[in-house]
Amino acid sequence: MEKDAAILMADLSGYTAMTDVHGGASAAKIVTKYLELVGRAASGQSRLVQRIGDQVVMISDHAGDLANTILKLKSYILEENHFLPIHAGLHFGPIHHDNENLFGSTINVASRIMNLAGRGQVFCSSAFVSAISSDSYSFSSVGRFKFKNVLREVEIFELIDAAASAYPVDPVCHMQIAEASPFVFQWAGITFHFCSAHCRDIFQADPHAFVQTSNA
Repeated sequence: MEKDAAILMADLSGYTAMTDVHGGASAAKIVTKYLELVGRAASGQSRLVQRIGDQVVMISDHAGDLANTILKLKSYILEENHFLPIHAGLHFGPIHHDNENLFGSTINVASRIMNLAGRGQVFCSSAFVSAISSDSYSFSSVGRFKFKNVLREVEIFELIDAAASAYPVDPVCHMQIAEASPFVFQWAGITFHFCSAHCRDIFQADPHAFVQTSNA
């Protein structure tokens, strides 16, 4: 069955780096907590249909449901210390359902939009913006993009979260430091915050390896 629907793809920014530094047990713990927060954030008809590693895929007949879901999810994540930020993509269009498997170009475009978003950003297509029936959301144009193997350019907007706060991010494992940490180090006139002495020591050994990628 194929019908128009809204789709959300979101994953944890820096998940690979965090797993490399802290190991598989920490990764499993974070993903478990992440799924719990996704469940709490689900609004209206939003439902989780797929999970691959740290990436979740949610759909709803109503674009507003997913807009509410991602804003709630971001707020829940900001309450967590030593947790990874997310980045997400939202799109709207025809989706074919086959035993909970999703098919169609809408899926591919949503994935590319998610990959375009940086840490903490939520990007969406003009189709998704047009499908929103409420004017209570704020969007900022990012530009028009030509994605590989997608015939038409896609205009991208950022969903603005006016209530969002920014926390320091550990440049080594990419986890946000939501509470005061004793593990800090000043280098090149900048104060860096770390989740642990382990990450601080890794950074001190070679700051140049992390400064250029700390905001990726």
